[in-house]
Amino acid sequence: MLLLGIAGALPNSFLQLHFIQFDLNLINREQLVNPAELLGFIGGGIGMFYGLPQALRIRRLGHGTGVSLPTWLLTFSVSMSWAVWGFGVHSPSALIMNIGGALVNGSVAMAIMPNKRKGIFYLLAITAALWFLILSLPDAIVSALLVALVFFLAPQVLKSFRSLRNGTSSAVSIRALAVALLSNIFWIAYAFAREIHLVFLTSGIAITMILIVMTLELLAQRKARLKVTI
Repeated sequence: MLLLGIAGALPNSFLQLHFIQFDLNLINREQLVNPAELLGFIGGGIGMFYGLPQALRIRRLGHGTGVSLPTWLLTFSVSMSWAVWGFGVHSPSALIMNIGGALVNGSVAMAIMPNKRKGIFYLLAITAALWFLILSLPDAIVSALLVALVFFLAPQVLKSFRSLRNGTSSAVSIRALAVALLSNIFWIAYAFAREIHLVFLTSGIAITMILIVMTLELLAQRKARLKVTI
């Protein structure tokens, strides 16, 4: 469904040109068996399940208290933007794995949203906008956009800080954060192997943000347990 929204937003000639270019590169076996691409597939494969522990935790608890909706919309945007980037630079691992990640992250955002129809509209609008912008804007602006989006956890940092201050345990999944951490470690290895400074920078920032949220949430959980025992 997301891809249908993309197709409707872009000119046919534009799409055909890029798909032809990518298809020719995609069938290049040397690229697919490139060790760097293998690191990307591993990192992307792990990251694809980032949203799964969070979705399961929300379902088990029956609420999403302390989970930031803006963060998960941005997380979806991050996955989709890197999928488009992978499409543009002919990286099968970045394209395929990040589309999978976007679908999972989008499902978490949908689980938090009270209005499902509005949620689908938001996700389709974000998808169409990102495909159009990243494939049409100059590389320097695209790089700036990708770096800006990596601060997707900033709203969650604020929510986690409030949870710590109030001494409440939130619905944020530590397992999901651990999955994201491991995924970004592999993406850093991928960046080293392919000498892509942009991926190294964004993955490094993401790891820092993840560690901050994990620390705040663990401290908040500890504080909440102490309040119960007192």
